[in-house]
Amino acid sequence: MTAHEHGLPPDEINRLKKRATAMSLAVGGVMLFLKVGAWVVTDSISVLTSLMDSVFDNAVGLMNFWAVRQALRPADRFFRFGFGKVEPLSALAESVFLVGVAIMIVIEAIERFGHPYPVANTDWGIGAMVGVILLTGSLVLYQRHVIRLTGSLVVRADSLHYSTDIVTHIGIIASLVLSGMIGAVWVDPTFAVGIALYLVWNAKGIFVESLGVVLDRELTVEDRHKIRDIALSHPQIHDVHDLRTRSAGRQIFIQLHVEMDPDLPLRDAHRYAEETIDRILDAFPDAEIQVHQEPTGLPRHRSWCQKAGLPPAAFPGEYGKHG
Repeated sequence: MTAHEHGLPPDEINRLKKRATAMSLAVGGVMLFLKVGAWVVTDSISVLTSLMDSVFDNAVGLMNFWAVRQALRPADRFFRFGFGKVEPLSALAESVFLVGVAIMIVIEAIERFGHPYPVANTDWGIGAMVGVILLTGSLVLYQRHVIRLTGSLVVRADSLHYSTDIVTHIGIIASLVLSGMIGAVWVDPTFAVGIALYLVWNAKGIFVESLGVVLDRELTVEDRHKIRDIALSHPQIHDVHDLRTRSAGRQIFIQLHVEMDPDLPLRDAHRYAEETIDRILDAFPDAEIQVHQEPTGLPRHRSWCQKAGLPPAAFPGEYGKHG
């Protein structure tokens, strides 16, 4: 459900996003303190793994805190499309940092395999990890609430990361329990490597989604067909082509060409185009829409498909009422 469907005003949406990033930063600081203490008393490589991840979390938290506030700035004369892409850029950086943390974890685990020694004071470490899990779970629940209301990509990436942290911390507890019970020195670094691979797997999802927004990936096929169908529902629109879409944060940009009767007065053609925009806005309230009017039957000299060397069939169902 979108923010529009919830009926939230823009100021409330912005407030929720700011609060979510501030809460992430505060919780990250408390968890870092707990993990430092756990690592000092246990000297566990898996706890060190989690500690390194928390150092990263706090750095990312600061970046997200800044990114959300930058993304909410209104467009100006130099950035006419606004600053919405600051959010996916921040999420993209987060995914790269995640991979870097995973690499450092693997290097440290390999060193521990070569020079193993037992984990100490496992009870203290387990207690600290339980506290971290409770804090993380509370943060994730709030972040999911904000995501449902705002659709923020930065908060979604941060929430995904903290959700994986819960699994990571459960694995660390299992590692400490096994190390304390059976004294197997290989358990701790083995769990650390598994955690590193899990981080990389989640970083891939964040990276792909963020990169798609940065590179102006089209909206989903369903949304594009919905836009086309809405435009063609107007009785004066005979055809639709050159539909192009992209997004930047919550902002959606839609461009399309519509064909009308060539004998229509310019005033009427403009009115019908505005009516079409209003219909699309009812379904996509956060969109900025541009409609280019063309007379039916004239050659399309500047068609996007022609520029790209693609036939109309490359996008079936988008080139007229009859496909």
